Amino acid sequence: MRSKAIIFDIDGTAIDSPSQKLPSERLVRAAREVMGTYFLCAATGRVWTFARPILQGMRLEDPCIISGGTQICNPKTGKILWQCDVEPADMAKVVEIARRHPDYKVLYNDNDEEAYLHGGFKTADLRINEPVYFFEFIFVPQNIAPGIVAELSKLEGVAVTLVVAQRPGYNDIHVTNRNATKEHAVTELLGRLHVGKEDTIGVGDGHNDIHLFNAVKHKVTMSNGVQELRQLADESIGTVTEDGFAAYLETLSSR
Repeated sequence: MRSKAIIFDIDGTAIDSPSQKLPSERLVRAAREVMGTYFLCAATGRVWTFARPILQGMRLEDPCIISGGTQICNPKTGKILWQCDVEPADMAKVVEIARRHPDYKVLYNDNDEEAYLHGGFKTADLRINEPVYFFEFIFVPQNIAPGIVAELSKLEGVAVTLVVAQRPGYNDIHVTNRNATKEHAVTELLGRLHVGKEDTIGVGDGHNDIHLFNAVKHKVTMSNGVQELRQLADESIGTVTEDGFAAYLETLSSR
């Protein structure tokens, strides 16, 4: 019976996005080797449609965290096992702030790679008539993003996470319920798996993986990780371009 879990990020950790669309064959093999001993669960800012090719490409079987920590899904079917929405009153305030920044586009809830890389809604045209679990500003210049984060962070009901975007020099900004970050989702996930925090490994590279690190025992950063995350890590492994995560899984399976 498995009693330990590895929880890992996707972009910048499992794959070198946006150029790499699917996990390497080496990573797929390494994942299969450890899955007999560890629960292997992704924890990504990607929503289901955007995450699906990676989750299924790795042949993951254990529940995975998607949409920035707002959902836990079955990676084989996409069935949502847990979800935490933004409160409608908070969402209205988020939209109000978004409209103050008409130069940048936003996305919410599920979308695909094309929508992320080349789409998005202009904030002036934003009309939301459904529950929202995940909202993001996309491709905000790095010198502008902290100001928007500061505005959003004044809202008590939401969590605001700065993320490295899939274009150099830009950030994405994720907005979720304050009780729906990777940290909250990992806690929920571990309860479902009946795994204690002391038996967990977290692997990541970005700012949103600080939340992941808060919820695990052993903290592993990619060498390409942001400085803030590297300062918190117990261990550093190879870069994503070196398939460092695959190499790390290989070491675990050989122990």
